[in-house]
Amino acid sequence: MIPLHLPQGYYTATGTVLLRRDSAKEGQSVLIFMRELGPRWVTAPRANAKNRFGGATEPLTWARYSLYQSPSRLYLQEAEVKEDFIPLRAAGSSLLCAARLYKLTAREAPAACENDVLLRALWNAMVQLRAGCPAYAVEFRFVWKFLNSMGLAPSYAICASCGARITGSAAAAKEGIFCASCAGEALPKMSAKELYELRAATGLPHDKFLIWSKGLEKSDNFNRNIKLLSSYFANMR
Repeated sequence: MIPLHLPQGYYTATGTVLLRRDSAKEGQSVLIFMRELGPRWVTAPRANAKNRFGGATEPLTWARYSLYQSPSRLYLQEAEVKEDFIPLRAAGSSLLCAARLYKLTAREAPAACENDVLLRALWNAMVQLRAGCPAYAVEFRFVWKFLNSMGLAPSYAICASCGARITGSAAAAKEGIFCASCAGEALPKMSAKELYELRAATGLPHDKFLIWSKGLEKSDNFNRNIKLLSSYFANMR
């Protein structure tokens, strides 16, 4: 297991830049989400008042990073760009979705804690957006998988109240998903079709989701449930 505070030495890891902060004196501070190392702030020194790492320190970029941990901070020494998702940067709704996913990850992912499952989910989400999958479905899938990696995601198959398997319509609330018998009249109902869409979006493997999601009819189903899932992050704090 990689420790929270890295021992002094050299490290190499693949990952993506979540955030970047520029400083005229010290260069750049970049929050890089890396395999095995988790999200960590890294100092990227300037060379002759220029950014010597080019696009490797841009958010949404994926690269292989060579690092040095000094007694006081973690420094970026070299970076080899593997994927910059340039086509995605010209797609309005997809780019906005990617920005929200990165902002969410930067804000909620535990710092300096390995979370390769979440890193893989973020990579898959970027690939799905680039492939033209609906942004609302990609965002819902990622937010659910984020919560699931933390053990907080609701089940769309089991009633949160009685524990029975949900076979028909249901109702979604901040406390979870309720079967028709437990939902009562106060909660807004969710049709069997809408429930199926949520199950498919969260449960399909990446390759099958790429195909399935492109056939979705536009609806507010995913956006409503993204808002509900967002409230779950309060339980992580």
